[in-house]
Amino acid sequence: MFVSLKNFMTAAVAAVLFVGGTAIASEDPNDDRDLNTFQCKDIMRLSGSERESTLALAHGFRLGKMNTTKYEIEDLADLTDRFIDYCLDNPDDKALETFLKLGK
Repeated sequence: MFVSLKNFMTAAVAAVLFVGGTAIASEDPNDDRDLNTFQCKDIMRLSGSERESTLALAHGFRLGKMNTTKYEIEDLADLTDRFIDYCLDNPDDKALETFLKLGK
């Protein structure tokens, strides 16, 4: 079944906003995760739905920082592409700081 990027991104953002960031949740409930501690290489090492959910969580965080719930799918996809390209070249940079910087 083919899923368009627009439908995928909408579903991903909605899932993260309503369900939470389960992809980066630890199996140990006492092991808190903090997006601020992730480096670009940590995000790049994730695969499949884990990376997608983590990026959707970052998009949701960014939208919250902007105090908005409105978004354009094309803008989210563009930011995701630029973030991945940047992280491949700068693996030791802080992921969330980079994501927010590129999203300005």
